Amino acid sequence: MSKFTRSADASHRLSLAAMEEASRVGLRTADIEHLLLALVIDRDRAGSVLRSHGLTLDATRAGIAAQHAAHLAVIGVSAQGPEAGRIVFHETDGYAWSDRAQRIFSSANRRGRSGDAVAVLRELLAEPSGFIEAVLTEVGASRAAIEGDLAALDDPAARAAVPAPPTAGAARRGTDPLAGTTEAFVPAPLAEVWALLSDPARMPEWQPSVASVSAHPEPAAGGSAEPRASDERGTIWSARATTTRPDGSELRVGEAFRRLRVELLLHDPERRITWRLAFPDAPQANTRAFDIRLATEAGGTRLRIDFAWERPAEGVRRRALGPLLGVLLRPAHRLLVWVQLSQLVSSISRVFR
Repeated sequence: MSKFTRSADASHRLSLAAMEEASRVGLRTADIEHLLLALVIDRDRAGSVLRSHGLTLDATRAGIAAQHAAHLAVIGVSAQGPEAGRIVFHETDGYAWSDRAQRIFSSANRRGRSGDAVAVLRELLAEPSGFIEAVLTEVGASRAAIEGDLAALDDPAARAAVPAPPTAGAARRGTDPLAGTTEAFVPAPLAEVWALLSDPARMPEWQPSVASVSAHPEPAAGGSAEPRASDERGTIWSARATTTRPDGSELRVGEAFRRLRVELLLHDPERRITWRLAFPDAPQANTRAFDIRLATEAGGTRLRIDFAWERPAEGVRRRALGPLLGVLLRPAHRLLVWVQLSQLVSSISRVFR
């Protein structure tokens, strides 16, 4: 992976998470404290190092609030900070980085620096205002100890012991460009994350394109009146596509794409779940498959997500007749996969924040 790719990937992840955190307290400018929160929940080595020093999401939020209160107290002001609500970044616009946060990103990308999340964290720890160090102290962590762990990552043996996750949306080698994989860290216990991802009725919480899923699965094939068990492979539910935006405005969706079929492909409790979404009224359309593996990690749950747009047989034949078209569309396909995975990771994380 090139430096540019690593840097762009890290910048996107951290910007999205930081601005989500800013929106949670009614702000439109993400500052260094929001960048710290984004790093705390990041999937990369920087996040793992912070979490190993006790910087959970809740503890870091509390430390930031305490420091803001302490700064106000110095000038004789006793006031509560902005009241936290739900994340609304994905429903609103007009967000930007503060000047000092932008300087951190610029410094992390200077010649000789990698531009990844570890580089960003190093620059954040060195930020001259002292605010970040004070937050670390409030949480019970040591800047020097964190910097020591980051320095250890420069050792090739240490880096090999903590493999870097794949770039979000990266197509798997030797596979169709309409398939990709990524990893994510979710700040919640594995059992809670599994409860979300394994319940079809809760799919609208993490699948923005799904508005609702029927309460009960369809009867088993062959005309039986008895529905299949909800955790049985091949079980199918009817669903409806989202037709309104978060602000209530209409989202244009063709009639053939308003009805969905949700199929359970694999169900391995608290380890792996695989779903397929199809359009029964548009059999020529690609289906979407999400394979999600879960593992416990300090402070939360790590996910590995494989995503694929699956072509119907007719679509495969058309592709075979136009290999040049496939090559020309490859960048667009990769972008589509990257967008889908990025949205999916963000949606799952938001449920628990």
